[in-house]
Amino acid sequence: MSQIRITQNWAQIGINQIPAQMGIDSRLADLEISQELGEFQISTKPPQVEIDLKEAFGDLGMRKPDQVSQDYAAKSWQAYRQDLTRMVAEGDRMARIELGRNAIVEIARENAIEHKEINVTAAPKQPPKVTASIRDVDLKYRLGGARIELEPSSPSIDYTPGIVQIYLLEEPWIRIEVVGSNVDLMV
Repeated sequence: MSQIRITQNWAQIGINQIPAQMGIDSRLADLEISQELGEFQISTKPPQVEIDLKEAFGDLGMRKPDQVSQDYAAKSWQAYRQDLTRMVAEGDRMARIELGRNAIVEIARENAIEHKEINVTAAPKQPPKVTASIRDVDLKYRLGGARIELEPSSPSIDYTPGIVQIYLLEEPWIRIEVVGSNVDLMV
């Protein structure tokens, strides 16, 4: 009986590769910053304080003539009003004499007895008057500034492309053979 024998050899490929190369060289950009400082000034005048001691000195008996005259005038008007009010009230009481009371005796008794009050006070009664005037604050300012200079630098690029070489290391082949006898025998 005949047989077919097939033998083959695969092709072999060889590859040589040189990788690509890239070099980038860059230097830093030149940066220059200069700054001008701002100015800020504050100026103020000190506050003024005024102390008025007229009333306090007046309570201690050290008054000016105009203060004394004003004070006596005020006391005189007060005494006048009180006495006038008392006299009107006494007149009204005497006008009602028909009620049977002895108004003249009662009024004489009230006026004969002096009612004195003793008061203890501290001097001066009036505190000093203190007034303060606040002055304005003067603000002056001048803005500063900044100057920036930038000089960029371009990078230098060095590129070498890669190489790929493909070649046939061994060629493929196929062999077909008939093995055995070519004649069939039949009985």
